[in-house]
Parts: sequence; C-alpha cells; structure tokens
Amino acid sequence: MDEMITYSTQFPVKESFDKKTFVEFVIKWNQGSKYDKFDNIEWDGESYSVQWEETGKILVIDELAHKGVVASRLQKEDEYGLWKTDFILNYVQKYITVRVALETTEFTTDFYPTYYPPFFVKQIIYWEYSGIDADVPVGKDACVLDEYKYCIDGIVNGEAVCALPIVLISKKEDGELPVDVSDLAFKLQGVAHVIFEGDDAVLGTYSKQLDCDGSKGTAIILYPNKNMKRRVINLSGASNENPEQIMTRIINSVYEYSNQVMRIDIDTWEGIQNEKLHFQNGTLLSGRKILEEENAELYEVFEEQLSRTEAANQDLNKEIQRLTVENQALRMRLASKDQQPLIFMGEEVNFYEGEIREIILEILEDYLRNVKKDTRREHIVTDLLENNTYEHIPAKRREQIKTALKGYKSLGGSLRSILESLGFVITDDGKHYKWTYFGDHRYSATMAKTSSDNRAGMNMASLIDNLML
Repeated sequence: MDEMITYSTQFPVKESFDKKTFVEFVIKWNQGSKYDKFDNIEWDGESYSVQWEETGKILVIDELAHKGVVASRLQKEDEYGLWKTDFILNYVQKYITVRVALETTEFTTDFYPTYYPPFFVKQIIYWEYSGIDADVPVGKDACVLDEYKYCIDGIVNGEAVCALPIVLISKKEDGELPVDVSDLAFKLQGVAHVIFEGDDAVLGTYSKQLDCDGSKGTAIILYPNKNMKRRVINLSGASNENPEQIMTRIINSVYEYSNQVMRIDIDTWEGIQNEKLHFQNGTLLSGRKILEEENAELYEVFEEQLSRTEAANQDLNKEIQRLTVENQALRMRLASKDQQPLIFMGEEVNFYEGEIREIILEILEDYLRNVKKDTRREHIVTDLLENNTYEHIPAKRREQIKTALKGYKSLGGSLRSILESLGFVITDDGKHYKWTYFGDHRYSATMAKTSSDNRAGMNMASLIDNLML
C-alpha cells in the first residue's frame, strides 16, 4: 500500500472554538456530506471517545485529555483506495490540524487530487472561528497590502512568523492584478494568506529583503519554513495564459509545501494513539507498588518491554511521516497539472537508472557556465537546474575511471572488476582488449594488454569521457 496526502494544513482558531464545538462541527460536516453521511449519529454532548460505523466506513472521535487534544478520523474505502480524513484540535494552544490522505492499493484506478478546501475548513472560517496568524486573519478573503503592511514588514524582516504561507500579488504595468485575488483566496482558505498590492503600498519596497527585482505582475510565495526559498512566479505575461492555468500554478506551489510539512506526534492521529497507549501503560504501571515485593522482577521486565515497544512505535510513526512526505514530494512533482514534460523520451534507453536525465542536466550545467548573463537563456536554464536536482553521476564515473586508469600497465583483476562494475563488457581481441560500454558496440574502444606508455591510461580515460559519458 502507498499513502498520498491530498490536503494538509494547520492554523490557529479562536478561544471560543472549544472541544464541544469541535465535535459538533465534525458531526455537522459529516451530516452535510453527500457521500460520507452516517444515517444514525447521536452524541450525548459529553463523551469524547465515541465511534460510529456503517458498511465501508467508520467515524471515530478520541480525546487525549492530559495533552489538551481532541481528534476525529473518518475512514472509508472506495474504488480509489482507503481514505483517511483527520481533524485534530489542540484546545489548549488553540490551533487545528487537518489532513486528508489516500492509501492506494494495487486495485486503485488513476487518481489525481483536486486541491480545494474541504467543507470542514470552510465552515470554521464561515462561522468566524478561525484565528489570527501573526496579525493576519485566517479567512476566505484576500487582504490589501495597504492595510497589512505592518504585518508584512515584520514577516519579511524575520520579526514575525506565520503558520501559513503568504502569497503576495503585485500589479502589472497597466495597474491591473494578474489574477482574480478573491477567487485565489477562496481556493486557498485555511492553507495560505493572499495579500495584494493596493493603491499605496507596493511589493517593490521589499525587493532587497526578498532578493527579487520587484517585477510587476508577480506572485511571491513566502513559506513559514525559513530554510525553504521563497517562490517567485512571474505573471506579467498572464494575459496570454488561461486564467485557470495561472491560478493552478500558484495553488499547486502552495500545496506542494503544505502537503509536505511534517507534524509533531500529537498533531497526527497515529501519534495521538501512541501517546494514549503510553498514558494507559503508565496508569497500569502506577499500581505496581501494591505487588512490588513479590513481582518486582516481573514488573522490571514488563516495564522494559513496554518502553521498547513505545520507543519503536514512536520511531515507526516518525518514519511513516518521513516516507509519506518524501513520497508526497515525488507524487506532486509527477502529478502537478501545471508542469508539462519539456522533453519526451526518444529511442535511446538508460544504461543505468536516470542516465539520460543526468547527462542532460550536466549539459545544461556546463552551458550555464558560459551563457551570457541576464539573458532569457540564462534564466530558463537556471530555473530548470534549480527545480531538478541530480546526483552528478557522469562526473563521478569520470573520476572513477581516471583514478582506475592512472598509470595503466595491464588489466589486473582489480581494474577489471572496477570497469565491469561501471558497465564495461571486456573481450579479448588478440593483442588488445575490447572495452564495450554496456555491451553497445557504438561505444567501444581497444586497449593494449600491456603498455609501456605512461599516458595510455589517461588517453583511454579521455576517450571514454568523450565517447561514452
């Protein structure tokens, strides 16, 4: 099975959004659902550990009282796989975490997520229970920079940190906004703040702090994670693009971030269950003093086993989150609707995993060193290299071959082993050896079985580099 995150966010809520209101909203959300509605949901208004079950789906509410957390999980199965929808309220620190994930199976049909705020998030915002995020309201409306300039000043200067990304939109040269900011804010509600240039304050003021040229008609995405480089999307030519494509470019960039953020344990359903188990284990062990004398050794063994089990559970939960986020990053790169393949594969096949891609990116990197600065070509090639990491495998192979062939005299067992591990097929050709790269006879070279020329090895390394790498 494979898990794909389709929605993930975390934002502050008001003091009035208590755990009772939370459960009421969960039930209201479910009862308003077209496909997930349970027929018989009754809640006594007091219990925070309840569940309802019907064919193919289950809704569970659970509380971790000593941590001030209450959570719900809706789990259902359909033709796409197993859906897990988690809502988690930290009613002490007053923030909510929302996560929707799809656990796919071998029977899952093709599925591409549509990034859109779930009804649960929209109802929190509609009923004005969403809070203030570094002086910026969490809502469905775009904010004008003129009114929130003091907030942006603090965020840009590193004096304040938002829980959510901020999408800054500047006007084009003609004074018009390049995108419908109201529609954008509605689609990003609960996931990001949308702030646009008004009549007075302009984004160009922050060119130095944001390390950009303050271009007109630009979307700048500031991420809460300071280690993540802010994203600049030039929309100055947006009039030539489909409005939906423009919107999708920005939305996908935000979701690429939010769906990859790792949460602490009590902000995940699995983490809450592990913590609950730990608490229950502690409660059981608290009675050990009653039988301590006669069962001391047994309890020590039991406690040690429990401790190991809990540690293993925590490690597994962290690893699951890490792998899910890593997998999510790969999925979103492949499935992003606004990213079309630049180059289609031809007849050539990879000699090793990713060979063709590695060579193309190395060519682009070499080209970038000599291209004229501040030109369209430089900008395009730089953008491609920044958004496509690679392992520099050709360069590593080049160094391996140079080192192996330095001072070549004859083909010893060690050298032969190195060459074969790099893909060379070595055959006997009279007084010479024939070295064929991955058995493809277009890429062959001959080498004397014994050589007195000190440069022979380096000459061969150069030939391999030019012909095969």
